[in-house]
Amino acid sequence: MVEVDTKDLGFKWGKQRGVGGKDKKVRFFQSFSYGSVEYALYDCVYLYGEGETEPYIGKLIKIWENPDKTKKVKVLWFFRPCEIQYYVGVEDTAKDELFLASGEGAGLANVNPLEAIVGKCNVVCTSKDSRNPQPSEEQLGTADFIFYRAFDVGDCRILDKIEEKVAGVEVKFIFNRADV
Repeated sequence: MVEVDTKDLGFKWGKQRGVGGKDKKVRFFQSFSYGSVEYALYDCVYLYGEGETEPYIGKLIKIWENPDKTKKVKVLWFFRPCEIQYYVGVEDTAKDELFLASGEGAGLANVNPLEAIVGKCNVVCTSKDSRNPQPSEEQLGTADFIFYRAFDVGDCRILDKIEEKVAGVEVKFIFNRADV
């Protein structure tokens, strides 16, 4: 990912969640504003990858500032079908379908500079799982992407059921929000 200077982009931290790290000098946040856009934990975002033709897509699962003022985000990834085609035969995918990264191993989640975020996107879960608040027709109509399956990065297989926790995050924060 690429570092970008945020001084002139109207960056502002939102609500602080707590402190941690060595000497309790790392500040964790619930949200931030970047330009005119407000971002919050569990939002889905586009991230810039140097040399990539399309942005990566992920869910913000941790937001913080280090003592040296570097801003970081931990991202749980989604995969496009073409990104996992090498590992599994992906057939019968819906238009704009993504696969949630799950399991254990490389490709599940990682830390990136906050400045790698290039925008928000709307990813709606269409899983019929009883834990998932079902999306309305309006929500489906405004979705940039949908997902209802996961890709286990360790076993390289597609899963129809999403685990109770993915990358340490409870599934209720991965499925659609009930309060939206």
